[in-house]
Amino acid sequence: MTKKRTFVTAHKAQYAVSTLCRVLKISRGWFYGFLASQPVRDQCKAARDARDLDLLPKIKTFFKASKKCYGSKRIHQDLLADGEAVSERRVARIMKENKISPRLNKRRKPVTTDSNHKMSPSPNLLEQEFHCLTPNTVWLADITLSN
Repeated sequence: MTKKRTFVTAHKAQYAVSTLCRVLKISRGWFYGFLASQPVRDQCKAARDARDLDLLPKIKTFFKASKKCYGSKRIHQDLLADGEAVSERRVARIMKENKISPRLNKRRKPVTTDSNHKMSPSPNLLEQEFHCLTPNTVWLADITLSN
């Protein structure tokens, strides 16, 4: 659509706008409506950019206060608690544009049993004799897995 709009704008001095719009199969009202909204769009963009510049230091402050762990959701909650009326999408966009992202936690490697230790194994007190004559002198447990 931008190519069609620029074409009509470039040739509207030589041909009638209605003729150009009919040939390009676009609405004449769309073309004039777009031209009328251009200054408003530019003003809105300038106001949004100024608001983003106001929010950026606050976002950085909350991000540093969280030890660089908070993402856009939590930063948004902090801004709301501070009295700023801002959407979460705006906070996410500002953080993305300024490369503010929380550090990712590395996967923790599980610690397994160290079999290369210098400690001696527990002594074998039963010497494989599991029969006992008096109760509560030898306790046994079965740790085999059964399906």
